Amino acid sequence: GHLGTLDPFASGLLPILIGGVTRLSDEMMDGKKQYLFQIKLGIETDTLDTAGQVVKTQPVPGNYIEKIKQQLNLFMGEIEQVPPVYSALKMQGRPLYEYMRAEGKLPQSIETKKRKVLIEKIDVLENIELNAEENNLVTLRVLCGKGTYVRSLARDLSASIGTVGHCFSLRREYVEPWCVDNAVLFSQDIKPSMEDIQKNIILPEQILPYVPKITVPEGQKKLFCAGNVVTLTMQDVSVAEWMSATTSQVCFAETVDGIVMYYANLQRVDEHTIKIKPNKKIS
Repeated sequence: GHLGTLDPFASGLLPILIGGVTRLSDEMMDGKKQYLFQIKLGIETDTLDTAGQVVKTQPVPGNYIEKIKQQLNLFMGEIEQVPPVYSALKMQGRPLYEYMRAEGKLPQSIETKKRKVLIEKIDVLENIELNAEENNLVTLRVLCGKGTYVRSLARDLSASIGTVGHCFSLRREYVEPWCVDNAVLFSQDIKPSMEDIQKNIILPEQILPYVPKITVPEGQKKLFCAGNVVTLTMQDVSVAEWMSATTSQVCFAETVDGIVMYYANLQRVDEHTIKIKPNKKIS
């Protein structure tokens, strides 16, 4: 399984989960994401990207790059965002894009899907030679939280300087903790070798480094793997495991032979005792 479908016109990072680790997709989707994108000012499309039909044109103000820089503070922190009408969000059980393709309209206003998203950092990049022959282009990089639509960000930034715009290019550079610089190149024409894939596999505890790991002692292994809550004391685990576990509510619980690993719930009973309950088997 993969994390976060890329728009058809986009490029960049696509994390792929293998085996039981797919059960951790919800936890992994909560991380930060970073995108490099361009806004084409003066033209708005129905899809808010290059694949759509032009629905509006408007003059572009002079010195538009400086004007956008002056507006960036309005888009920092927690902001409200209206998603694109062409998106996978659901309304009455169907993705929005299905309504738009079949009927050309939604059963309710898109405003009902407005939501809060987090923009941690956003910058205008200069001296970037991307499609340099095009004018009215602005290149930006954004670090954002779950659920942010860059296409909507392009639309709203354009509106903030008194014009319209759409997302001209989009590249996903980072999905916490993965970076595109360390990714395996894969396309219709390029297939990575198994050796390349194996070199780039990341273990569950590396994917979620803030989640502690507990080794379930041999005597508790069968009970735990059968789905039961087990009680551990300070004598059952290492000092490092104990210290990290007592500050968390979840953990990776690995059997003593390292064959079976669970994503488990943690409960501290007292200063000497914790309970762990298997949640999702991941290996």
